[in-house]
This record gives sequence, C-alpha cells and structure tokens, in this order.
Amino acid sequence: MLTTPGRSGRSGSPRGDRRRAGTAMVAAGALAALAACSGGDAGGDEEVTLTFAWWGDASRAERYEKSIDLYEEQNPGVTIQTSYAGFGDYWTARNTEAASGSLPDVMQMDVSYLSQYGATGQIAPLDEFTESGAIDISSFPESVMPAAKVDGKIFGIPTSTTGFTSFVNTGLVEELGVEMPEDGVTWDEYDAFLTDVGKAGAEHDPVVGGTVAYTQVWSVFEVWLRQQGKALYTPEGELGFTEADLTAWWERAEPLFADGGFADQGRVEQLEGEDLLGIGEAGSEISYLNFLVRYSEGSAQGDFAMVLPPTDDPGNSGLYLKPSLELSMSANTEHPDEAAKLIDFLANDPEVSREFGLSRGGPISQEAADALEPNELDQKMLDYLDRLAAVVGDTPPPPPEGAGALEVEFTRIAQDIAFGETPVDDAVQEFFGLAPGVLG
Repeated sequence: MLTTPGRSGRSGSPRGDRRRAGTAMVAAGALAALAACSGGDAGGDEEVTLTFAWWGDASRAERYEKSIDLYEEQNPGVTIQTSYAGFGDYWTARNTEAASGSLPDVMQMDVSYLSQYGATGQIAPLDEFTESGAIDISSFPESVMPAAKVDGKIFGIPTSTTGFTSFVNTGLVEELGVEMPEDGVTWDEYDAFLTDVGKAGAEHDPVVGGTVAYTQVWSVFEVWLRQQGKALYTPEGELGFTEADLTAWWERAEPLFADGGFADQGRVEQLEGEDLLGIGEAGSEISYLNFLVRYSEGSAQGDFAMVLPPTDDPGNSGLYLKPSLELSMSANTEHPDEAAKLIDFLANDPEVSREFGLSRGGPISQEAADALEPNELDQKMLDYLDRLAAVVGDTPPPPPEGAGALEVEFTRIAQDIAFGETPVDDAVQEFFGLAPGVLG
C-alpha cells in the first residue's frame, strides 16, 4: 500500500512520498484509526481529518492528488490523508482494516465487493445523503443504479461507467504483418488473430504475444457466459453456470499458450505496475474502455484501436455498462457529513471531471459530463461508448457476498493452468469444490 503521509505539509512530491512509504499496509490502517479519533466539524474551531483510499496506477494517483488539493483549498479546516495500491493489494488492506473496524472514511469501491462490505455493515448506506441532496445523484441514469445497491439501499456512488473493448495496438500489429480484427469477430476468429500475432511476434524484439490470457479474467468469462444466456450468479447468490461451461472456457487456453496467442505467463508475472500492452509486448487485450489512457501512457506510447469484443451470436454481445468506480463511506467514520461532501465532490465537480477526463470511464453525473473538454483519447472513448451503447444489455445487480474472494480464486486456479501445474479437469473440480464455501 502506498501512502501519502502528512499531505497538509505539502513537503516534496506526493508520488515521492508514496514511494518512500513502500508497501506499508499497516500504516494505512493506522491512518484510518487516527482519523477516526480526530474530532470537530469543518468550519468549526477544530480541524477535520478524513482518510481516502483508492486502487490504481500512478497516473490515477496524480489525478486524485490534484483533485484533493482542490477540495482542501475549497474547504479550509479539512485535511485528506490519501493512500493507494494495485487492485489486489488494495483489497488485502481493506479486508485487514474491516476486521478492526478502521476502514478509510471514504474508499473507492468495486461492484464485486459491494455486497461483502454493505451486507456486513462495514460501509454505510448513503440514502439519507442522496435523498437530502448532499450527494447529488439526480442526473444519474437509473439503469446503472442497481449496481450501487444492496438490499435496496445505496452503498456506492458511481463516478463513471465503463464497458469492455478489445484494444489492438495498430502500429505493432501492422509491423507484424497481421490483419486487424473488426467489430463482429467470433471467438475463434479472435483467437486466430491472437495466434497470428504470437507467431509473428516470436521473432520480434521484444517478443510480442497475442494478449495476456483472457481466460484468467472473471469479468471476460462473464461476458462469454452472458452470450450463452447464462450468468455468473443466480438471483439466490449461487453459481449460474456449470462445470461444463467452465471446462469449455478454460480449455481455450492451452492451444493459445502453445502458439503464442497468449503471452508467456512467466513474463506477465514479472511485470510490476506495467501492462504488457502498454509496453509493446502484446498486440491486443480485452479490457475496460477507460484503460485506453493507461495503455497509451505506457512506455511504448502505442496507438490503439477499440473493437467490440468477440461474440458467436451477433444479436447478443453479452456486454453491459458497469460502474467503473464507486465511492463508499466507512460505517465507522466520525465525520459522515464531511465524508458525504467529499464523495459528492469527486463524483460531480466539473474541475475534477476535467482533471480525470475519461480515465475513470464516462462521467455518470451530467454536470461532470458537461464539463468535459475531451482530448483526442477522450474523444476516441466517447465515440466507442456510442457504439457500445447500441449493443449493451441490462446492468446486473451487485454479486453476492464473497464474490470478490471467489474472483481471486478463479484467477489463481486459471494461472495454475497456465503454468501447467493443474490440468483443466482438476482445476474445474477445485473451483466448484471451494465456491460454495466462499460465497455468502
């Protein structure tokens, strides 16, 4: 966990401070506990200290830090202590804090974890703030709000929406002499494209694989299931697919690893904070559209086309608009009004919107959307959103409690397949054996 201690001092670079802090997850918990003890209200005689945590890369951190600086300027007496980490380490830290009741006052939330934290009382329902207008959601589309609720109550405030795309490094693919995929490709056609990239990229310096193995990505598996008329979960919170479904999915991996369609798993494991696509060692990747900013800022400085992900049914893309990020409040915060004000600011403020552009996805707030001054990358994402909107289905409700932990297990087992440590049949049995104990 990277932390920014003593932001009010403004000494040195925030990024430099975080590097010196290293992976001090315990420090983040201590900051949260410290903030919980600070008294007073903004605008009174005593200062208020709030903690705010998110996951993401350095570019997201810089955008948040600039936004927090603006908030503190507009709210004298309020200090925001910040921390961030990669997705996996972020949730490890939050789970540790949840066990001791010391979650950050405001935290970035993913829909996969909303039920886990909302149903157990770790985060606070926000309906009183949305109903009073303290958190303004009046312009938010109702089609997305089911993904922000647990048992009918709002536990997360979406800041933006996103959806899947197949990124393709156009310059690299052209250099390798491989024909570009287009909207409407089937899964087999996409795999053939990845294999062509992998074979041509084997002699490239650096070696180029087709993509990071998409069979390890839970949310890509969800898209494929939706294309079959199925889902990850039933309304009762149980698995919505069979062992045969998972077997068919994971069996796609072996031939792709063999031919370079999937990049070498060992190389993927070596990377820390970098993306294979961003450094020019993969030709494509299925990911969320707002990752265009992240990939474009990678060391390869690539130019990326955005293609609709593959489907075998032209009438069913399996896609939907997902809240790319939500913001939640700790149930134990001693400053709920100030925490709500910060959430509203990060979701609706025009200057915050201009700072982030579409790096978080498309702004869900109309005020934030109207404030956009799209650059070239933003416009590319906006154009893709228009194409995506024509093919998406309904946004599902948050998954059941334990879904985040189950996703981790899915990825772990899929990586064991990639390293040849577990045959597919054994992997499927392992997953279905542990799933009931993880869910609910």
